[in-house]
Amino acid sequence: MPIKGNKGEWSEFYAFIKILTDGKVFTANKDLEILKDKFYSVLRIVREETDGIKSYDISKNDGAILIFNQGGEKIDSIKLENIKSKVADIFKEMKNSSGTTFKISLAEDAMKELHCSQIKASSGRKADLTIVLHDKKSPDFPELGFSIKSMLGSPSTLLNASGATNFVYKIIEKEKEKTGIPTPNVTFTVREAAVQVYGMGGKLEFCGMDSEGFRKNLRKVDSNFPEIIAEVIKHYYNGKGSKLSDLVECLVEDKEFSAKIDFTKEDLIFKLKKFLCEVALGMTPKKEWDGFTKAHGGYIIVKENGEIVCYHLYNRDEFEDYLFNNVKLDTPSTTRHKFGKFYKDKETGEKKIKFNLQIRFLK
Repeated sequence: MPIKGNKGEWSEFYAFIKILTDGKVFTANKDLEILKDKFYSVLRIVREETDGIKSYDISKNDGAILIFNQGGEKIDSIKLENIKSKVADIFKEMKNSSGTTFKISLAEDAMKELHCSQIKASSGRKADLTIVLHDKKSPDFPELGFSIKSMLGSPSTLLNASGATNFVYKIIEKEKEKTGIPTPNVTFTVREAAVQVYGMGGKLEFCGMDSEGFRKNLRKVDSNFPEIIAEVIKHYYNGKGSKLSDLVECLVEDKEFSAKIDFTKEDLIFKLKKFLCEVALGMTPKKEWDGFTKAHGGYIIVKENGEIVCYHLYNRDEFEDYLFNNVKLDTPSTTRHKFGKFYKDKETGEKKIKFNLQIRFLK
């Protein structure tokens, strides 16, 4: 049975064979431009397969790929050139393929040679690829996990929406216009709902989150961070923009909020960059975050021209700049995640509404 995948999934396999056959991975600046004089030599790549972990060793630099199973036994040795000759054509077919999912015959041939049983890591893993790098800054050769993102196909998400990413807002009405705000049974789109509140002279006040676990995770970034990201979300749904770097300007212009948290623009950007980086490297809304990165090495990005660039934790500043300038807020399904409608709190009788946080790459 042929193996099928979408462009993001095939990009994981492409990144694996591209890095394996190049024997190195380049770092990049904040604009995704390769830094030709800054790269890491690859000694070994470790992949999770359906039949266990496999290790692909090129450290001998003799033109061979040594393949080992999880127990450390050598199961094969193949010529690196056999795989390298297929890489460019695999990328070309992947990039030009249409349809939600598709097969790549040449890639399947490479998979058989490499004893690969799947094209991507399991969804439960934050690290998509584990690489042993020769790093001049360290005398050790640790296994570093990298998360892979592809610029081919639809823009991928950095933070996926779920019920855990719902933020709750209380509707504050002007005393003389108490009847102006729609009752809970009135139907609006989520954007119309936010605009309606402000159009009637009311405002939205953040009052909590559906997930206490996610709130605690955010507080590890900063004790005020739930309030900060809630304000970003509110401006997004109120139609003030979608790009994160633009929404920061809205926060700065909001004098009441700025005075409340006593943060400068630079403070806000610093906190948001830290948050984005932690999401990219380990934090998830549904699990308690211990403050450590799960993709310990960094991020690997498959560019539209087939180049592979790496943001290693040693160039974290460039990675954070890249994330901050290349993500936007997005609106997921309101029915699936149960947000975007006015409702009456059963305990307090207050009118409330929930907005959901989803963060997506621009491209």
